[in-house]
Amino acid sequence: MIFQQDPRFTFDTFVVGPGNRMAAAAARRVAEAPRTAYNPLFIHGLRGSGKTHLLQAVGALALAVRPELRVLYLTADTLVDRVSAAVGSGSMDALRDELLEAELVLLDEVQALAGKARTQQELLELWDELEWTAQIVLAGDSAAAELPGIEPDLRARFVRGLAVDLPAATDEGDQSRQEIARRAADQRGIALGDGAAAEIARLPVADAAGLVQAVERVGAAQTERGGTLSAPEVAALNRPEPAAHSLDEFSAFLSDITATVEEIVETAPWRKRLAESILRWEGEGVRTRRLEAALDADTAPDVDAVLDAFAADVQKLRAIRAELEGMRSDSARSPLLADPDRVGEAEALLVSARAAVERRADEALKAQPQVDRWYFNPEKAAWDWLALEDRLIEELA
Repeated sequence: MIFQQDPRFTFDTFVVGPGNRMAAAAARRVAEAPRTAYNPLFIHGLRGSGKTHLLQAVGALALAVRPELRVLYLTADTLVDRVSAAVGSGSMDALRDELLEAELVLLDEVQALAGKARTQQELLELWDELEWTAQIVLAGDSAAAELPGIEPDLRARFVRGLAVDLPAATDEGDQSRQEIARRAADQRGIALGDGAAAEIARLPVADAAGLVQAVERVGAAQTERGGTLSAPEVAALNRPEPAAHSLDEFSAFLSDITATVEEIVETAPWRKRLAESILRWEGEGVRTRRLEAALDADTAPDVDAVLDAFAADVQKLRAIRAELEGMRSDSARSPLLADPDRVGEAEALLVSARAAVERRADEALKAQPQVDRWYFNPEKAAWDWLALEDRLIEELA
């Protein structure tokens, strides 16, 4: 988990535009002077917006300023794996020590912590000490308040410092997109002709990764030709396929399934039943990998059993979602609840949410004013008090 610098991801190679200027400035500040400004710094944005680039840039600049700094970079998936391995081997103390020794912690893809109750608990227990001794920088695909499946106490710590948003490449201006294309070309030794960067910037791609891929296609075409492409040639090279083929993933899926059903329904009616079920469940927002695998099988499965088991798992997920919604838990929006192959994880998510509700109830009870402990004691003796010759005599009732 020790930080390994990637020379592609530095502040010098990060293209700053109107939308990401604040995020870049905040990241640079914590890199130059850890723990003096924003702790933690939470960077959020969609895929391809530059989150990992900024995390890596923070680590690189921090080490340039202080080469002896102990920098730790890891993804949430890696942390989950490390915690699971440590629990299994009884080496959790060693992992805690490793985390607490870091002076700069860079945690990427924090949304992957959703539903990972043990990892969240370990991170929560370490957080306050870690925040005191280290600079923490987090990156996720949405704002902390919108992350599903995160323990409320941990979520509250995520937002103690500063949160900054990174817009998608489509939200940046044309000049910023051109600069992304030019820098990608420079890094790869690709010579762009006049107007080529502008043509690439106009492509209907949603993130910087799409712009980089377009640059690489231009580079490959120029290598094959042995010369530079003109701006119109760049536009033609990267032009999207005709609309008839530009289906979104779900439309393409429906088209494929429809064709499959038409071809094989006469010889394999069981496939039709599976295909129709897939269409139905996909239309309700349910993941259907299990049914797709059955559809692709060479031999007919027990279709009734497959469909019944799948429907039962969907009902379990919906019951879990309903209970989470009743708790007003953010976990009710977890993508786990749309995947019948992950019922076990969804049940663990529910257990975690119940525990959180119980903890809050206990804390609320402890916060209530104290009352006489005898008042609620069902076993206490009742006494009558009788006055006799100016004395009080206790008599057991």
